[in-house]
Amino acid sequence: MSLEKNKVYCENCNEKVNYNIIKEKLKEYKGIEVNVEQNIGVCEICNEKLYIIDLEEDNLKRLYSKYRELTGIVSPQDIIDFRSRYNISQRELVAILDWGKMTINRYERGSLPNQSHSDILRLIIKDESYFREKVEDAFKNGRISEKTYSAMYFSVEEENTVTMEDFIISRLSHKPSIYNGFRKFDLERLENIIGYLASCVNNLYKTSLNKYLWYIDFCNYKYNLKSMTGIRYVRYTFGPIIEGKNYELILNLDNKFEKEVTENYNGEITKIKSKNNYDLNIFSDKEIEIINKVVELFKSKSVTEISNLSHDEKAWIETKDMELISYEYSNELKII
Repeated sequence: MSLEKNKVYCENCNEKVNYNIIKEKLKEYKGIEVNVEQNIGVCEICNEKLYIIDLEEDNLKRLYSKYRELTGIVSPQDIIDFRSRYNISQRELVAILDWGKMTINRYERGSLPNQSHSDILRLIIKDESYFREKVEDAFKNGRISEKTYSAMYFSVEEENTVTMEDFIISRLSHKPSIYNGFRKFDLERLENIIGYLASCVNNLYKTSLNKYLWYIDFCNYKYNLKSMTGIRYVRYTFGPIIEGKNYELILNLDNKFEKEVTENYNGEITKIKSKNNYDLNIFSDKEIEIINKVVELFKSKSVTEISNLSHDEKAWIETKDMELISYEYSNELKII
């Protein structure tokens, strides 16, 4: 297909050139088979691919539409319709959800929500009682005004509720195996560990939290033949993380800890702060010793330093991206 358009700059030719449009198929996106057709501009002189903003924007729209269709990711129109139903602004919705101030704006303009944010948006759209809880929490903690709170309209009729706790348990519960350290997922243990970690560590961010939990679980398996929480972990670019990136969902719990979200040019930064009401009585002395050992090793290190240490572990080196990490690697831990 050869069409003359406005000329665009070609770095290879070092001049503005005409271009042809060719079609290519993108087979996979974020591990999902999408098979989306894309229009690519190529230089008429050297045949090198060019960046043409209009073509790229159209390609992204088709790709995101197909990805949403295949994964169930919430759509921009879903969010717009939801805000219209409750007559709330973008700013009010992010305040209710305690997200970065531009998050909803980005999603409504077409950016893809991460799986966790999509799950939460699906929950509030589907379950009014859950959304009511989020509004109550936002008002209680001063994130929305009394005027906003008073203007919210909820139906009188109660529906069957799906709590965040229930949702997380359903996402993370699996039969005991080598991939969860032969323990069924235990939310109570997880919440109390995070609450305790946040009380001991001043720089506990969601990226480093994954590593703290991974080392705690794997160390406990090494010495006590069971994981501490029953969580399954996968290999990720920045080290081991909770499967399905469900740490994003976990950080919406607010019994033992709370999150502090700020934004910079790279996006959102989530810091975790303890409510100091954790209960260590549910752990054995040996388990508490392991938790404290991991805290002592990492509490003075930066997020990057902790991530780099996890990259030296055989479990990370020998596992493929986004595959489950076997607890068998616990005996190979280098740092502990």
